[in-house]
Amino acid sequence: MRCPKCLLCLSALLTLLGLKVYIEWTSESRLSKAYPGARSTLAGPTSASTEPTLPTNLSARLGQTYPPPGTYWNRKQWQLGELPSEDCQAWGAATAAEILDLDSYPEDLHRFLLSAACRNFPRWLPTGKASPVAGCSASDVPYLLLAVKSEPGRFAERQAVRETWGSMAPGVRRLFLLGSPLGAGGPDLGSLVAWESWRYGDLLLWDFLDAPYNRTLKDLQLFAWLGQHCPDVSFVLQAQDDAFVHIPALLQHLQSLPPAWARSLYLGEVFTKAKPLRHAGRPFYVPESFFEGSYPAYASGGGYVIAGRLAPWLLQAAGRVMPFPFDDVYTGLCFRALGLVPRAHPGFRTAWPAGRSVNPCTLRGLLLVQPLSPQTSIRLWRQLRDPRLQC
Repeated sequence: MRCPKCLLCLSALLTLLGLKVYIEWTSESRLSKAYPGARSTLAGPTSASTEPTLPTNLSARLGQTYPPPGTYWNRKQWQLGELPSEDCQAWGAATAAEILDLDSYPEDLHRFLLSAACRNFPRWLPTGKASPVAGCSASDVPYLLLAVKSEPGRFAERQAVRETWGSMAPGVRRLFLLGSPLGAGGPDLGSLVAWESWRYGDLLLWDFLDAPYNRTLKDLQLFAWLGQHCPDVSFVLQAQDDAFVHIPALLQHLQSLPPAWARSLYLGEVFTKAKPLRHAGRPFYVPESFFEGSYPAYASGGGYVIAGRLAPWLLQAAGRVMPFPFDDVYTGLCFRALGLVPRAHPGFRTAWPAGRSVNPCTLRGLLLVQPLSPQTSIRLWRQLRDPRLQC
């Protein structure tokens, strides 16, 4: 009598398993049709602690559970207690000298290593003028701060953001993050940037070379500024100036989040299996003697959202994590150091193909698209606001 019962239970389990597989397959199929390529780059919601912690020994949390290999970053992270607060240039030069093939490194990476530990830079202020950038008053704390990374010469991109998705909205504030307009080997843009800063009051400028490998510095300077001038902001969107953000949809999503998620939010297009690229001369090249292993899960630097309350935590973690030349990977390392993980949303698309057009109906189902030209952003903005638009 027991065998028929066993067969009946087994049949029921197999039926349930088949139903589960079918539901998951159809769900993924719908996701792939709505967002091509999502399955290869996006991770599902992750379960992790919602409160940041920073243990005394970060090695295990950063994935180093064995003596590090003979690579610069891994070895130094294993040894690191805290980055120096003084004589950062001397520290950088001394540690970089330990790399046997340093002369073969690209010039930008070489320069990055020499000053990688330097974190405290003065604000760049126009001569004879005080900074017009105001902090957040007690009665005017933004719900969402748009922190847009730009470069001094990208005037058109910044103006397109101001005239489109970065325009004034209730509970939303806009800031641009820039290094010095006195670039090495480039034109002196100081007077033009000074006028722009005075005209719009939305430029946070610091006195360091504005180069791709220094984008991490913009994050760290922003976190310090938030701690002093806007500590109560709910969320911060960190994006490149060639992104287009569907602000109403993003606000709606943020307001619908469970409180536990919102407190530790790190949201974007998530990469979970990225590895260093070893092709010399190509973008994002990482020499084998510099770093070994896989990258942590991280949100693409084209645009992601973090909870505002995490800014001081990230600043603290950055003092304990060895500098890395790519800002989004470094952010992922700092979140991992805090015991937090990114959450993926298929509405973040940070590798939009250059030859593929984007229309307002497509954009209605997305939160952020990048990269787009200033002209495309302005066209989309006008089309989205057209009352005759039908999708």
